[in-house]
Amino acid sequence: MDQLQPLELNNHAADTLEAFIGQFNDMIKDSDRMAETINHLNAKLEDYHHHKNRAEGYANQIVDMEKEIGDLQEELEELKGILLTAEKVAHAKMKLEKDNQALTRELEMSRNRAKELQRQLNEVKGGDNPKKLREQIKRLKDKGKEKDAKNSRLEREAKQYRHEIQDLKVKQNQAIEKIKHLKLEKQNMDFTGLFHKDDHHLILWPQVITSQNADTGETHQSRALLHMHQSGTARLISYDMDNNAIVTHKAPAGGVRIPKDVQQFAEDWLFNVNVTQDGNVTPRDLAQTDLNSKAA
Repeated sequence: MDQLQPLELNNHAADTLEAFIGQFNDMIKDSDRMAETINHLNAKLEDYHHHKNRAEGYANQIVDMEKEIGDLQEELEELKGILLTAEKVAHAKMKLEKDNQALTRELEMSRNRAKELQRQLNEVKGGDNPKKLREQIKRLKDKGKEKDAKNSRLEREAKQYRHEIQDLKVKQNQAIEKIKHLKLEKQNMDFTGLFHKDDHHLILWPQVITSQNADTGETHQSRALLHMHQSGTARLISYDMDNNAIVTHKAPAGGVRIPKDVQQFAEDWLFNVNVTQDGNVTPRDLAQTDLNSKAA
């Protein structure tokens, strides 16, 4: 747009016109800028419509693809069903084949058993020969008689063996009792009377005793004899091997008091032997009660 040329007017009019021209020129510039902005916006709007059209195209493609995916999914499910059915059919076929093989084997075994039974039946019957059949029956009867005779013999032998076993048990029990008796006798065989004259008796003491020499104070161990007088006095006699001399043990001064438990044992033992057993001594009565060995 052409700009107005300033005219020669009065100062006030000139200023007003100049201001108007300036404003007009500014409006022209603003109009140009707005035109550029409109052109730019139109370009962007056109580009927007272009992208919108492309987006709508993509959206339509997505819808088509989703539909295609849905169709493929349905087809996949159908294929899965077909595959599952085929798998079941295959398993059923394998089972039928396995059952068929088992039945075939069982049938073959049955046929073999039937053949064997037929063979045994023919053997028993003797085939078509009656004489052979009679001979077979006779052999079976003879075998039965032999078996019965053998069983009878075995029963007799078993009965005899039972009697012998019973006798052996009796003898074994007797031997056990005798062994017990001998053991008791052995345990008490040391307590034996060795010498008897008038009122004096020497008895073998069953235990080794420890003695002390009154002069030297030395101790020694040895077997000992018990000297018994008919009056009831008793003393031990041991042997000092160091001095090769016998040692007569004397009672301590004031004598020895018999403890109550010793008296009680003696009373019980004497009552049992003299009263209950009428003076008879059994091996059981000779069993020693050695409290010294237990204390040791």
